[in-house]
Amino acid sequence: MLRKPDTPKHVLARRERSRRARQRAREGLAVFALEANRDDVLLALIESGKLTEAETADRRCVNAALAKMLAEWAAHWRDGLK
Repeated sequence: MLRKPDTPKHVLARRERSRRARQRAREGLAVFALEANRDDVLLALIESGKLTEAETADRRCVNAALAKMLAEWAAHWRDGLK
């Protein structure tokens, strides 16, 4: 992306966030903000074998595991309705 040398960093960061949001929308993806008890969720991921205890320290791993579970759940319901 072309930019003026004096473009503030916060403006560049906002543009990049917007670009990623538009890309997700084009791909049919959405970001959901969910509230849940962190300890309960992490314990469930460990006990179900989805993640190791070490992996639960990485927020990206936790988000990926939850996204995968949600996608599987949605596919189950989508396929069950056909």
